Amino acid sequence: MEYTKLGLIQNSDVNDQTIALVEEKIGCRLPESYYELMRFNNEPEPQACEFDYGGQTTCVSEFFRFTDDENYEYGILAYLPSLSGVAEQLVPIARDPEDYLICLDRNQDFAVVLLDRNNNLLHFVARDFDEFLRSLR
Repeated sequence: MEYTKLGLIQNSDVNDQTIALVEEKIGCRLPESYYELMRFNNEPEPQACEFDYGGQTTCVSEFFRFTDDENYEYGILAYLPSLSGVAEQLVPIARDPEDYLICLDRNQDFAVVLLDRNNNLLHFVARDFDEFLRSLR
């Protein structure tokens, strides 16, 4: 994917060691296309950021920083402890302006979903991470 089309510049220190440490902490391997984006920019804030879900539109405020530091406020591991119940199947990767979490769903072959934590609602966004990236405008 041409990440520059999303308005991103290359800025990443993600390597195989960081990926392995994060995978160990989340307990799974994420889609390669997600890792490719994180290797390009490990804390992307795309300019092309709007996407649709359930007849509504929102946007990516920022993707969480890809880091194995569990204490980094907006890191990929920061939101995992706050998720329980059905949300345990989710890996939060970004958020929108309303603080809904954009997640990869382990139980749906890593489909992209939007989690409204206030109302405990889950909205389908895309079949996979590639489709999600292509939908950003």
